[in-house]
Amino acid sequence: MRLSRRSFLLACGAAPLAASTHESIPPLGLEIYSLRREMAKDLPGTLAMVRRFGFTEVEVPGLYGLTAPAFRTQLNIAQLRCTALVAQHEQLISDLAAVVGNAHVLGAAYVIYPWIPHQDGEFTRADAGSAIANLNRWGKRLKDAGLQLCYHPHGYEFRPSPEGTLFDLLAQKTDPALVAFQADVFWIAWPGQDPVALLRRYATRFLLMHLKDLRKGSHGNLTGQAPEETSVALGTGELDFPAILREAKRIGIRRYYIEDEAPDAVANIPISLKYLKSLGMQPS
Repeated sequence: MRLSRRSFLLACGAAPLAASTHESIPPLGLEIYSLRREMAKDLPGTLAMVRRFGFTEVEVPGLYGLTAPAFRTQLNIAQLRCTALVAQHEQLISDLAAVVGNAHVLGAAYVIYPWIPHQDGEFTRADAGSAIANLNRWGKRLKDAGLQLCYHPHGYEFRPSPEGTLFDLLAQKTDPALVAFQADVFWIAWPGQDPVALLRRYATRFLLMHLKDLRKGSHGNLTGQAPEETSVALGTGELDFPAILREAKRIGIRRYYIEDEAPDAVANIPISLKYLKSLGMQPS
């Protein structure tokens, strides 16, 4: 019987992961931005649903109008714990102490910086230079507070530059002792980069990973923007997750989070979990 290409990849790719399930596998959580619509309507109910999916860890994109102690209470009720907190540019610029305080209250070990402001949809070398200075400064303050800063690329950083791309410039000029990265494999692939090659090139810099698949036949760009429907359940798109996860394991990614930006994320998440289970990964 002939195997389909996907079946062949799964058969070849799943075995090394499954064979290593006796080893320590980094935790698999959920970036609850995936359920932003549901969170806005019913925060306690949505957090309870996250727990029913099987997750115990979450990455928190914001506090949804609550104080950090109140949000922590909601997480506790749902038996969830926050391991990473997203902090927007204005928060980090204007009140870094509050970011530190919120991270400590929630119990997060990582602070994620998700977006460098830039004009007219074009990220420039000057934008990168400003970001480098900010990242090193914030990284030092956060490290002193017992937290790890991770920058999350969204694709616009891969514009060509003398270093290769402006992401290469960011990686070269930020202090590895202070600044790490979170690899969102969708946002690496969308502008045409190879997630495995990027992980290999910066093996010591990527600590966290967003697992998100890209709809087959999608054509990306350097804007950092993509239609929501191009985010699909893991294993149904075009990304080679067996290869990505093998490289991620090799370089020592510390935590994985499913993130699904599609309108039907509630339906997609169980499909993604079933697929990851076939590769030897379970939610934690």
